[in-house]
Amino acid sequence: MESNLLTGHLLHRRTRQQEAIPDWVLLNDMQPIAHWLEARLSAASREILLENYIFSAGIWPEQMLRLLCDKALAGVVVYVTLDALGSRGFPESWVNALQEAGAHLHFYHRLQLKGLEKRLRRTHRRIVAIDGQWLAVGGFAFDDEWLEAKPGNPAYRDLLFACQGALVARGREIFFRHRPEQLPLLPADPDAEPMLPALSWGEGRFLEGTPPHSYAVRRRLLAAIRGARHSIWIATPYFNPDPIVLRSIYRAVQRGVDVRLLLAGRITDHPLLRFGIQAYYQKLMRRGVHIYEYQDAFLHAKYMLVDRSWATLGSANFDFLSLWFNHELNLELRLPRVSLLLQGLFMREFARSRKIDPEPWQRRPYWRRLPEWCLAQLDRWVQARALGQRRY
Repeated sequence: MESNLLTGHLLHRRTRQQEAIPDWVLLNDMQPIAHWLEARLSAASREILLENYIFSAGIWPEQMLRLLCDKALAGVVVYVTLDALGSRGFPESWVNALQEAGAHLHFYHRLQLKGLEKRLRRTHRRIVAIDGQWLAVGGFAFDDEWLEAKPGNPAYRDLLFACQGALVARGREIFFRHRPEQLPLLPADPDAEPMLPALSWGEGRFLEGTPPHSYAVRRRLLAAIRGARHSIWIATPYFNPDPIVLRSIYRAVQRGVDVRLLLAGRITDHPLLRFGIQAYYQKLMRRGVHIYEYQDAFLHAKYMLVDRSWATLGSANFDFLSLWFNHELNLELRLPRVSLLLQGLFMREFARSRKIDPEPWQRRPYWRRLPEWCLAQLDRWVQARALGQRRY
């Protein structure tokens, strides 16, 4: 196994040349994620599929745009799907450049008054598929802030999982569900070498959250929490789940399960929202949940490890929007190597975090408690109005 677990930049496993299919990669920092994406897109010879919530004007995004345009001009079939709200910073000149190069650009759910409720549902998914051979998912975005963060702050801590094998074909199908086109045949490659037999690398499947039709992400998270016997470790930048999920977490602690939350700390993209997340701390700690705030950078990664054997990672936050409203895509994995790497990643990130001590937290000043209380009331009101009488 080839890894750089100490620096946190690269968690990687390659098979030997004669065992090259399938292969997989786990990256946990935006700098190596950006390098991997650039390398794989540069090597594309037949097809590029790219879907993301955020693709905004900037130095690195423009480099990626030029790469996509160059590939389209070279004859590679390029499909790009962007969320119309999240990627509202995508310049019109870039739209023209992609179209002139022959790429297929689609904005998901442009905002308009007709069908407003449907169009308020966003695609928060992150998908990159290359030549039908590689598929990547995670929480990464095409924005300079991901690489540079705010002045004086390091790049975001995010996650990308990429693999070869049967999941790639399934990922192509999922990608085109947000497209006006039907699923096309993968362009033929006359120079391609015969595929080597695939080895068993564990069990993996997609979890698609497509409200109001499917709540697969929430359903599987809930099942994993309810079935946990030893440990539940959750990394997420945003934490405000519905009451049923919270109750399941509390019951897991009562069963003796080690429940830990790894959350964003003082470095965050939404300082005000952090007060609303911290409103949960007192009750969580009183019930026995351990809370860690990451200190070195903005933690934007979303992953979860249960009993050191079941893992999920992808685009879904552990919050109301991801579990009930937005379209999300996670991978559910029962892969011992990934679980081992995620366990090591959690342990390292816990060491770089501030563990919240219940007693000092209870003595925090009232100027901190007031915004927490206000945002907690707003959160309860929004969830109650949005869910109504819907069954959990």
